[in-house]
Amino acid sequence: MSIISLSLPTELLEELDAVLGEQKSATRSEVLRQALRSYLTEYKKLDEQKGNVIATISVLYNKEEKNEELFKLQHEFSDMITAYLHSHLTETSCLEVMVIKGPSSRLKELIDGLKANKPVKQIKFSVMTTDESEII
Repeated sequence: MSIISLSLPTELLEELDAVLGEQKSATRSEVLRQALRSYLTEYKKLDEQKGNVIATISVLYNKEEKNEELFKLQHEFSDMITAYLHSHLTETSCLEVMVIKGPSSRLKELIDGLKANKPVKQIKFSVMTTDESEII
């Protein structure tokens, strides 16, 4: 097994340790291995999507950090974003929910761009396929 070094915000590590303290069954390494497996499975499923899709993307991000990249992505993919909801959750966090309609390859580009955005804390998405003529 390979050993790697990983940087985490202190708050995230403290939250992980608190959960592990309650579980008493997993180590930090095992939890991270499980999270990576889940991430890779999600990525592979998205990569396997073909044709046109409809999807929802929920993005939780830190609004205190300058977020020009998120703004640029929303404009770059505005032809696919059919509905958009923005909510101020706390003094530091915002939630955005987007309804997407279009080619699966562009959906993947949008999600990859969101994942690469530093202020983004979490992304959840759901993809559905229907008859091509119904959604385009």
